[in-house]
Order: sequence, then structure tokens, then C-alpha cells
Amino acid sequence: MVKKVLTFALGLMLTLGAMAQTTGLENHNPVPQIHNVAPISQNNVRYWVGQGSNRVVVLITWFEEDANEIITKYGFVWGVRFNGTVTAADIMDTLNTYESRINISFSGSHSFINDMTYDDGNMDIEGLGYGWMYEVNGAMASAINAQSVSNNDFIEWFEWDGSSFSAPTSIDVLTYVEDPNGPATPDEATIAASDIVYWVGEGSNQVVMAVNWADTALAWGYRFDGTKTVNDMMDEIAAADPRFSYTMDGYYLNDINFNAGSRTLAITPGNYWSSTNNGFMDMGMNQPLANGDFEKWADPAAGVIVDSTYDETYHYWWYTYVYPMAINAVSQPAAMGPFCGVVGTTGCTAIAYNDNRIKAWATGCTLVLGSQNLSDPSAPVVTYGTADEAVGAASTSTMDVVSLGDGGSATLTFEKPIANGDGYDFAVFENSFNDYFLELAFVEVSSDGERFVRFPATSLTQTARQITSSVDPTYINNLAGKYRVGYGTPFDLNELRDSAGLDINNITHVRVIDVVGSIDPELGTYDAFGHIINDPFPTITYSAGFDLDGIAVLNQKTERIELAENGVQMSVYPNPATDRICVTLENLENIDATLFDMSGRAVKTLTLRNGDNTIDISTLQNGIYLIRVAGSVTKIVKK
Repeated sequence: MVKKVLTFALGLMLTLGAMAQTTGLENHNPVPQIHNVAPISQNNVRYWVGQGSNRVVVLITWFEEDANEIITKYGFVWGVRFNGTVTAADIMDTLNTYESRINISFSGSHSFINDMTYDDGNMDIEGLGYGWMYEVNGAMASAINAQSVSNNDFIEWFEWDGSSFSAPTSIDVLTYVEDPNGPATPDEATIAASDIVYWVGEGSNQVVMAVNWADTALAWGYRFDGTKTVNDMMDEIAAADPRFSYTMDGYYLNDINFNAGSRTLAITPGNYWSSTNNGFMDMGMNQPLANGDFEKWADPAAGVIVDSTYDETYHYWWYTYVYPMAINAVSQPAAMGPFCGVVGTTGCTAIAYNDNRIKAWATGCTLVLGSQNLSDPSAPVVTYGTADEAVGAASTSTMDVVSLGDGGSATLTFEKPIANGDGYDFAVFENSFNDYFLELAFVEVSSDGERFVRFPATSLTQTARQITSSVDPTYINNLAGKYRVGYGTPFDLNELRDSAGLDINNITHVRVIDVVGSIDPELGTYDAFGHIINDPFPTITYSAGFDLDGIAVLNQKTERIELAENGVQMSVYPNPATDRICVTLENLENIDATLFDMSGRAVKTLTLRNGDNTIDISTLQNGIYLIRVAGSVTKIVKK
């Protein structure tokens, strides 16, 4: 009835496990990292000057002192392109030529720099005035007109602070300079709900979840009712989409993976996943969801750094990222398992609660209730619902059910026995609120109420990770609970035709037994082929386990009327009937038959042939009718 999900405790995830996407904390070792100043990467450079196929990155750090004699270190990063063989003086001369915000004063021979200033209209930085020093790739360099520079070098300029001749070990504010004539900081990529192709779950609320790997960004849609978290959403997507998975280490999200066919997408080594909700730093896996949310996970390798700050206390760099990579809507996954899928998909065998093939419902029920949590010996038994909720017709309500608990059972009886007929013979209904939160049960039948035979169930669901919320129905067969509320799982008695001591044309009892669902071998239950069955566990509540809504009869044992009058060998069944009767003739051809109502009015006339003849009575009003065949008259009940 009330569906059950687990949420991870937040713990330390707020500080380490789910770093902000727009403001992220990194403590890995990007390349190059000079003097622990910053992870200066060509990929993050915002403004390139000069022309050519070779590239170097230039960092200039000014020391500026305020009225209280507090020195702030400002670092600015540019990229310079060039061809051929150049010197450090050539690089700085190119930067001075193209960059209007910087003013570089060279010595007469260009062997050193006298001074550098920066003015962008908002900041006017002149520095301390002690003089300038520089390093190439972390090593003190020679005169700039004699220092050769190669492709991919890193040049770091810094003021002498009056004491140290080494590059600064920290920078207070690091800025990747924007092109003054180019585009502004790129926009954060989003995707509209109307563009989502694959939706998981059902409900009146919907959320879009995007995952941005280093070179690929994909998005899913998630629908739900009630209260859900990011953890719930990812659990249900992982259960519904076999291409998607994630791993946890305690409270920490280790990785998010997607099987793209030729490769599996994963986090860039050394990086941490960050997450935002509607563009703001969120609570990671424990983030509550609301209708219309946009949740985004991102690998920093896919981001563009637009701001950064060094934390002197904890020795971390805080970076502000933008993730401009276009997001693609993930496609609908192909059916992965060998069995039919959710309601509405091709080949689905689900029986709707109002299907006109249903002839009757269970009329009696005996319960043996199970625990709310089999892994806890002190847990009480379930208490939701009574036997009355299991008899009579099922519906689309998730409330009118009886919960069986872990390993609990219900034994159902019927006014008339179930018989083996064409196709499926009965269907078991559960109350799952969507296509994937599937609480499963074994089904057994008996023709004497003592000896029960179980339908051979199959579960091919993975057993590496305990399912807490969702099951892919294409991996399960002959287990009740395969479909959402309002749709029953059908069973065909013909599968049990060779079972000793069972009359498949006289099934008087159907037993439904909750599948525990734990992948712990000491607690779990197994299918007919020795596979442990993985379904949501534990579901610790008074409504734990399989929630039985009803059992519908599709083929019912009926009394045949055998006639041998006037030389006519004939049988008529079923009787009573709902939509059709079968008249079987032996050794006769072209016999006229008439169906009368009780007023004597002929409502059907037809010609019968040897063998089985089906007469459609679905359009007739309920009541008593008479069928006359070759002078013999027999009563038929339409209900």
C-alpha cells in the first residue's frame, strides 16, 4: 500500500561528497600546478592573444597593499599563441600589444620588465613597486630576451614582495581573464522538460536530471508523487535503465556511470562529482525534490572555471564553474531482459482490472502475516489491511489492499474452481504506484486445499546491489506483482499440466507468498532456477511486503449440459456464461438452433456444425434464456 524507500544520511556529503557545481572544492592535483598556486590549465584559459599553432599560458600576480598594510595577491591568466622560436620577451610583448588592460614597461634592451599595471575599469592595480621576477615551468629563468619559450610552457610573473625571491605559494584571487571583445562567460547548459524522451516513474510532479561527464551530457525525466529525494530518483532511474548506475562509499557518491555501448562513461580520475538544484549548490543525494526542479551532476573536467579563491586555512582552492556543454535527452532503453515489459509496451501480458475476460473474483481469504523487516528479529508483523481487502474486485486504488509482510502469505478460495482454458486462467493484482517499484510474490495453486504446486518463477535481476526501490519487469516472469496498480499478473495453468496430484481443471485454492527480496543468502528467496530474487528490501513499515489487491478468474470450471434427445448428441458450456457459450455436436451437420428469452422471443438463430460452435451472447441482457437444438430445449443463464 504505502510504498517504502530508503534515504542516505547526509553526513559529510555536504562538505566533501557532493561539491557544488557552480562553486566547487578541489584538492586533486591538476596539471600543471606550479608552487601549489593553482591548477592552471590551457582548457580553462578564457582569452588568447597572438597568432600561431603553439600556445603558452601566462600568469601575472600583483601584490597590492591596503591602508591597513594587508597585502592581497591578485593573479590573472592569459593565453598567448605564436609560431616558430620565440623568447619570453616576445611573449610579453605580444601580450602587451593585444591586451589593452595591461601596461608593460620593458627595459631598453628588453632584457627585463620594469613594471606592469592592470586596469579594467573596475580594478586599477599597480602593485608594490619592488620589481618583477618570473619563472618558466616552475624554474627561475634568465633574461627575458634570452629565455626561449616552447609550446605548452607555463610562464609565471610575480612581484618581489621585498623579502622572497620565490613565486608565491598562494594567491588570494585568481581570475581567468575574459576577452574584452569576445563573448561573455558561457551560459550554464540546461534542457527543457518538453525535450526529455525517457521518463521514469509516475506522478503529478516531474524533475529533469542531467549528468555531465567530461565529454557527454545526458538527461532523464523523473515523475513522482509525495516526498522524494535525489537518492530516490537515482535509485529508480538505475532500476529502470540498465545503462545507468552509480556507486556509493558510505555517505560519499563515488561515481555515476552510463554504458554508452562502446565505452562506459565515468568521472575523470581525481575529480569529484558536484551537484546543483536549479543552479544552486544543493544537498547532493539527500536533496529533496519539488515539481519543476532541474538537478544537475557534473564532472569538473567538463566545466569552465570563471572564478576561484584560495582557502589559506584548509589549503583548498574554491572554483566557480560553468558547464556549457549541450545536454542530450537520453533515449528510451531497449528491453534488456527476455520477458515482457511495463504496461503499454509491445507484448505486455498485463490484465486490466476491468478486462471483460474476467469472469469472477476470489471470495475467501486466509492470511499468514510476515514481519515488517525479516532482518530484524524484534520487528513486528505487518498490520495494514485485512483479508476482506483481498476478496472481490481489484481497482486502481493503492489503499484497498492487505499487506503480507516479509515472507507472509494469503490463500484465496473461489465460488467456482478455476479451470485450464485458452490462454491465461487467472491474474493476481498488487498496488504498485508505478511501473518499477515492484514488490513480488510467488504463486501456488491447489485442487484440494492441501497439496500446492508453485508456478516456476524466474528472476534475472542483478544481485550485486540491493534494490531499495525499483525492479525492471523484463527480468522477471511468473512472479505476482510485475505490474502497477490496476493491472494483474496473469498465470496459465497449462504450465502445471504435468504436476502430480494437481487437477488443473479444478483449482480451488490460490496461494500468494511474499518474496523477501533480500540478496543476503540467509534471508533471501530463490526462483525456480536457483537465482536469488532481488526486490525492494527492507520496506520497514506496517505495510511492508507484497500488497494483495485481488485475484481475477479468467477461466472458470462450469457444468456441461449433456443432451442425448431426439438423436442429438450435444453438450452446452459454460453455464452460467458471461460473453459466450459453446455448443458441441457429435456426428451431426447443419443443425438449426434458436435462442429464446423467457418471453418466447427469438433473440438469435444460427446453424450449428459438427464439433464446437461458439455463440456470442455478450450483447444480451443478463437473465435466463432457452436454446433449442433439433427439438431439444435447454436453459442458459447469462450473467
